[in-house]
Amino acid sequence: MLTDLRLAVTVEEITSSWGPRKARLASARMLALISELLAQIEESNWIQPKISFEVCPIVSTGPGWLELRGATRLISRTLVHHLPGALQLGTGVCTIGDVIENRVREGFAASDRLRAVILDEIGTLALFRLSEKLEEMIREEAGHRGLEASGVLSPGEDGLEISLQEAICDLASSSKIGVFHTSSGMLVPRKSISMVVGLGTRMPKWSRGDRCARCGARERCPHRHPQLVEVTR
Repeated sequence: MLTDLRLAVTVEEITSSWGPRKARLASARMLALISELLAQIEESNWIQPKISFEVCPIVSTGPGWLELRGATRLISRTLVHHLPGALQLGTGVCTIGDVIENRVREGFAASDRLRAVILDEIGTLALFRLSEKLEEMIREEAGHRGLEASGVLSPGEDGLEISLQEAICDLASSSKIGVFHTSSGMLVPRKSISMVVGLGTRMPKWSRGDRCARCGARERCPHRHPQLVEVTR
């Protein structure tokens, strides 16, 4: 579990995420607003990044299920399909907390829509960057164990069943960093992400761009990655 983390986002990172819209949106007024919000976020500590992850041995597999040490069985054909030969399973959760989420809600309630939208984009970008840090940490842990890490799978994305959210949160000890799940599988705070990574000797890999290509929101998401080349070993 890591709670002593620093996560700064720059104006350039925000505007770069707009892609072709940058030329139209990046006015002097908009840049000033982003700078103001970033300064306020830093001064008031609105981004509170936290990470928790665990790695557990896989003791057996079957048609559509994986069983972990401790008798935890994950029912998922997607896991079995995407993680062939996995010897261990890494589960992780990260969050930036609920402060930005609350400020966004207050902005919409006060009809300050532009500020709320930009603040939400900042929070989303910060969360994506934090999830990349979590993925990197799991890959480093795989290396320490003499293993390779697969690509990332997240409940509700990549065909991975949202019903796995509870088990993944429990395995990753998400409650230790203040992240919980609803009965429908949504994470609270909302600016949180959970993930599963397979560890083994020759694991299949895919990029974040490949995940974006499979995502149902890919056409409207300003944070999608264009790299669509799948790497399989």
